[in-house]
Amino acid sequence: MKLNLPDDIMERAEANASEIRIILAVQLYADNRIEHADACRLAGMRPEQLTTELLRRGITVQKYPPARAGCVKPW
Repeated sequence: MKLNLPDDIMERAEANASEIRIILAVQLYADNRIEHADACRLAGMRPEQLTTELLRRGITVQKYPPARAGCVKPW
């Protein structure tokens, strides 16, 4: 998938493609939409780098996959 972003907005945001990938990965992870490993792939970072970035932004790091809606284990 390709995502095209307007150059003028990117310039005003003072962001490059690498920064946008990190921002997107962090937000999707924070929203429990992707797991840590997927966020690492999206951001192009090693796990410890992403963990540092998440903690810097005040985001809790989960060491297990987030629960999916409707996926309740019967006990």
